[in-house]
Amino acid sequence: MNSKARALVVSRDDMLLRTREMILGGYFSVQGAGRFSEAKALMSAIPFDLVVLCHSLQENECEQLAQLAHSQVTRGMVLMMNATTLGASEKPWADKQLGVDAGPYGLVKACAGMLGIVLKSKAKAAHHLKELHPVT
Repeated sequence: MNSKARALVVSRDDMLLRTREMILGGYFSVQGAGRFSEAKALMSAIPFDLVVLCHSLQENECEQLAQLAHSQVTRGMVLMMNATTLGASEKPWADKQLGVDAGPYGLVKACAGMLGIVLKSKAKAAHHLKELHPVT
């Protein structure tokens, strides 16, 4: 998948920020912001299709960034990353919530799904190829 979708990852934790930028960078055009003010400035200048808000941000910052994403000319989708999937409080301003326990593939899959992109599994494709051309 080679999507031209623009994604913004926002996290105060530099390690999480860089890791999520690398994970999503293989699929989307990704920019990262380590501070609320930096994210706000980027969102004012660039229309993002998806904004990933990490659990290291304060709740009021996440809500303000979500409102900004939703008010863009092309309404951006907001994914809120929680510390865990189970027991996370509902964030009405987020289009979707995901726990870090979903892992890297869960993150990519959630982002792609939010943008209406279908991921194709290489494992399924390889299995399908073997069915079409069995090795004898």
